[in-house]
Amino acid sequence: MTKALDLVRTAFSRINLICAIIGAALLFGIAAIVCFEVAGRALGAPSRLWVIEVSEYALLFITFLGAPYLLEKNRHVVMDLLINGMSAPKRQVMQFVNALIGLLVCLVLIYVGLQVVLDQLELGTREVTVMRPQSWWITAAMPLGATLMAVQFLDALIRSFQPEDHG
Repeated sequence: MTKALDLVRTAFSRINLICAIIGAALLFGIAAIVCFEVAGRALGAPSRLWVIEVSEYALLFITFLGAPYLLEKNRHVVMDLLINGMSAPKRQVMQFVNALIGLLVCLVLIYVGLQVVLDQLELGTREVTVMRPQSWWITAAMPLGATLMAVQFLDALIRSFQPEDHG
């Protein structure tokens, strides 16, 4: 089972890395188009209305694409001072509770997110903005990212049962 679990971990690690790279590229893209917009406006060019809209959508994707990678690498927000001051058994219990709560929250986000995405897809809902994109592809960022985070929390839950490695 350990080899199979390691293969799954490796596969999801690659997926998380790809998503993080896409998120980083989106962040770079936002910075570039905002810089061009500011420079253009300073030189008297007309405003491009789509710049703010594209930036808003990209920020949602950056958040949900980058979070699973940060969670996997244990670079998310934690209370290290509190956790590190605990004994090993208490720390293990806290890691289990944290992973369980995170997993449950992600499962709710996946369920609700998928319901919203499917409703928007069925109804053909569009955003009431200049670009008028279909809403479902924007909303899809949440269940996608929540699914990847749920996998990471499930892995943390499994790891919480393993003894701590002090080496």
